[in-house]
Amino acid sequence: MPCLHPVPMCRQLIAPQEWERDGGAELGDRIEWSNRACGMADLRMILLAYGKPAPTVTQLVRLGVDHGAHTERGWLHAGLAEIAEQLGVPGRAEPVPAGELLDRLTVAPLIVSVTEKFPEDGRRGGHLVVVRGFTDPGPADDAGGPEVFIRDPSAWGQEHDRVPLGRLAASYTGRAITFPALH
Repeated sequence: MPCLHPVPMCRQLIAPQEWERDGGAELGDRIEWSNRACGMADLRMILLAYGKPAPTVTQLVRLGVDHGAHTERGWLHAGLAEIAEQLGVPGRAEPVPAGELLDRLTVAPLIVSVTEKFPEDGRRGGHLVVVRGFTDPGPADDAGGPEVFIRDPSAWGQEHDRVPLGRLAASYTGRAITFPALH
């Protein structure tokens, strides 16, 4: 049975006006931070999906940096989950095997760690996207399996809203941030 959670789209590219207005310049270069803002754009989408007040991406980046949720390697899943909880949506960083994604998606959207543009070349992780549902799985012999609906805050994601489950699984690290049931 298909499933789709209403999650609005946000971009990780931060507008110059927002960056200046919300004190982003104190962190450094707007474009460098925009290239690293996927986790915070995802967090903003989750907050909006749950009907919570959602700070701007710049405000969330600053909050994440202040919270120690960003490292050289990127956003810490546990840190993002803690920030989500502080902002009213309980989150949990946990391993979720690719084979369990569809079951989890019947309850709520997830933030998952993948490689940008979902390559199938063995690279895994480095980018965060919201997974928000899936199409009917169809026959067992379907090569790519069901399509998974995504909200990818990157420029590529502005043009793509779904990928086959097999393609997502090929670049997925098995790590996710999970949330309570979305009604």
